Amino acid sequence: MARPILVVGNFTTADNLADVTAFASDVADRLRLPAVVATGRDYDLSQYEGVVLADGWHASLPSAALGCEALLTDMCTLWAHEVYEYPVDTMCGHCGTDDPEAAPVYADGVWTTSLCPGCVAAHESLSFPGVVLVAA
Repeated sequence: MARPILVVGNFTTADNLADVTAFASDVADRLRLPAVVATGRDYDLSQYEGVVLADGWHASLPSAALGCEALLTDMCTLWAHEVYEYPVDTMCGHCGTDDPEAAPVYADGVWTTSLCPGCVAAHESLSFPGVVLVAA
């Protein structure tokens, strides 16, 4: 499984966190990598494929610290607007079919790569709590 990408943004209010979490879905969908939203300072950037700086990332101290660390190290760092240069992923990361309804799924704090509704339904029917479908 590919290492996830870390999405750094303003999480100081519930609305801010909801916005960053929704944006992380777009990140997972377009970059075709699992995405994790940073909700504090305690993230080891070496554990991530890269960092995406969401709009307003500099508005909270923990996010600003993570964002600056990412910018100052030799790792892939993208600005929010750069994510939208990538096409939406319609390929299911589990079964490999091309499905226009494929979308990332949020499970255990991670947005998966895009998954088709059939794979999501099959996974839910098996009832494996805490198990995230992995990308093929």
